[in-house]
Amino acid sequence: GQVPIIGVGGVGSGRDAYEKLKAGASLVQIYSMMVYEGPGVVSRIRHELATLLAENGYKNVDDVVGADNEEIYWKRREERVRRRMQEATPNEKQIIEM
Repeated sequence: GQVPIIGVGGVGSGRDAYEKLKAGASLVQIYSMMVYEGPGVVSRIRHELATLLAENGYKNVDDVVGADNEEIYWKRREERVRRRMQEATPNEKQIIEM
């Protein structure tokens, strides 16, 4: 989308951030947890989120944004396929088109 959505409220773990991203947020705010746990919470949440992404087959955060919204999911998937096709070698393009 054109307008970034920021997931706020109740983000205290990588799982919380993951759920906000899947719902369509492209950014996640962790302000309250920074107050309670300090700046080290950022590393913990990043590590937990990276683990969840890997376990669920996502290569990066951008791939999970909007995954729970069918319209957003298919639009983003189409964009990724188009981008990968542009970057593919001629041999890879033949395999993909099969």
